[in-house]
Amino acid sequence: MYKVKNQSTQPIQDFPVFNNWNEVAYGWYFAMPSKELSLNEVKALEFCGQELVLYRGTDGKVAALDAYCPHMGTHLGKGKVVQNTVRCFFHHWQFDSEGSCTKIPCQKDIPEKIKVPSYSVCEKFESIWIYPSRNPSHSLVNFQEIDSNEKILIEFGKKYERSCHHHVTMINGIDPQHLKTVHDLEIEMKVDIAEPEDGNRIDITLTGKIGEGKIREKLARYFLGPEYSYSMRYDHGNNGFLTLMKDVAFFGQKWPTLHMIFAYRPLEKGRMMVQPIYVTRKRTGLLGPLISAFLLWLTKRAFFALQGEDGAVYENMRFYPANLLPIDRPISQYIQYVNKLKSSPWKLS
Repeated sequence: MYKVKNQSTQPIQDFPVFNNWNEVAYGWYFAMPSKELSLNEVKALEFCGQELVLYRGTDGKVAALDAYCPHMGTHLGKGKVVQNTVRCFFHHWQFDSEGSCTKIPCQKDIPEKIKVPSYSVCEKFESIWIYPSRNPSHSLVNFQEIDSNEKILIEFGKKYERSCHHHVTMINGIDPQHLKTVHDLEIEMKVDIAEPEDGNRIDITLTGKIGEGKIREKLARYFLGPEYSYSMRYDHGNNGFLTLMKDVAFFGQKWPTLHMIFAYRPLEKGRMMVQPIYVTRKRTGLLGPLISAFLLWLTKRAFFALQGEDGAVYENMRFYPANLLPIDRPISQYIQYVNKLKSSPWKLS
């Protein structure tokens, strides 16, 4: 459970949205890999404090509804998919993807008030994502370096849980100080921050010089050049799109970038889930598949290194950003960005 001790001596700073367990911000939340929901299948899902059902109709499209039938409260996860509707097990009332009742077997007339709350769904990166409203403010973002029309390969990492807020763990990738203390990297770096006016995302790019003193630094300079660069694209404060190996070249040949998504979802107060998703372009030609597989392997190695060294601190961390330094500008701006996000009707228990 999230920490409530030491309040009189080390109070936790309260924010409107950031690190606030009482708020679930609007945004696209990862539900499951697309392959886990078959045609004409319905599944129950505990989701951001809600009980939902997901179903895939005969047309192949996925719908998300509140889990309880508005008639007598039967859980729709016990029901059955009929064409493009889900049918309640108990009295066979049917509901479409917008939550409208389309059939009541015992009578022809359907009262207009009969409706189940429904939510927008998209399938992208071979995954199902849910938005806490029928009207999303934007579509799920993509990586800056990958065109939306490009074919990609996806591999899912093992999902895991943390007993801390996902807003705090998302800061890990933009914390210059820990790059020096934990990863022993130079922190004299340029920080570029871009935030569109709609406030839905923020892009943070960090560029620094590679040292020359240590053997690993010399090897890195030989293969990557004198500088390294990476970026984090945050989508609504609950998805992190990390790009590694930006603008590096070996003997004039530019290295391919590495991509991974950190998809975060709060489960209950004090507990959240992370789903790593590794992404690369689908390459053609004789060596194309081999190159793509190798880049996915490199991406996973990078993730394991980050998770292994940084993950240990979060279980006992009490995030208190009252004494941030100028070097922490990416963190302070990220916090400001998250606090401008709008809260959804969903609540954690």
